[in-house]
Amino acid sequence: MNLRLLLASWWIPEYFLKKELNNLASLTIAELDNILKKHDPDSLKNINPLSIPLKGNLNHIRLKMIQGHEIRVKALENLIGKERSIELARPAMFEVGYRLGLEFKKKLSIKDDLEEVMIAAHILYKVLGIEFEFQDNKTDPHIIISHCELASYYSPLSCHILSGADEGVLKGLNPAFEMKFIKRITEGASCCKARLKLKN
Repeated sequence: MNLRLLLASWWIPEYFLKKELNNLASLTIAELDNILKKHDPDSLKNINPLSIPLKGNLNHIRLKMIQGHEIRVKALENLIGKERSIELARPAMFEVGYRLGLEFKKKLSIKDDLEEVMIAAHILYKVLGIEFEFQDNKTDPHIIISHCELASYYSPLSCHILSGADEGVLKGLNPAFEMKFIKRITEGASCCKARLKLKN
C-alpha cells in the first residue's frame, strides 16, 4: 500500500472531508438541476440554489446536501413520475460517482486491488457518515452498511437514485468492480446490502 493511502486510512483532516463532501454536493445537485431544467425550464424557480461551498461542520453540510437532494428529487417525481425519475437520474448519479472515484484514485494513487479499493471506499464513506463492512464470501461477496447518517433523512426514492453515485464511485476506483444494491435501510431493511461482482 502506498504511503499516501496508508496515512489517509489512519487520519483524515476535517477540511479534506468537507472539501470532498462539497464536491459531491455540487456535482449531484448540478446534475439533478440539469435534468429538471431539460423537462421544464421553470422547474427551478421555486427551488433555492445551494451556495457552494456549504458552510458549517460535516453534519451541517450533509444535512444541507440532503435537503437539496430531497427537494429536487421530489420536484422531479412530481414532474415526470417515480419510474422515469429513476430511469434518468440514477445513471446521472452513477456518472458523477464514477468521476469522483477516478479523481480519488488518482489523488491517492490507488491500485486496482481489493484491499486498496476497500480502504479508499471506507475513506469516502466516512465523508457521508456511513460505516460498512466488506464480506469476502467467494460465492456472494458483498458490502453491508450497518450505519448511514443519510438514511434518517432520505426518502426511499432519493436513496434509490443517489445510491447510483455509490455504485459509480466503486467503478471509478476499479473498472472491474460492479456494485449493486439489493437492500436499503430507507426501504425498511435493518441494513443496506450491495452485491459486488469482479469482472475478469
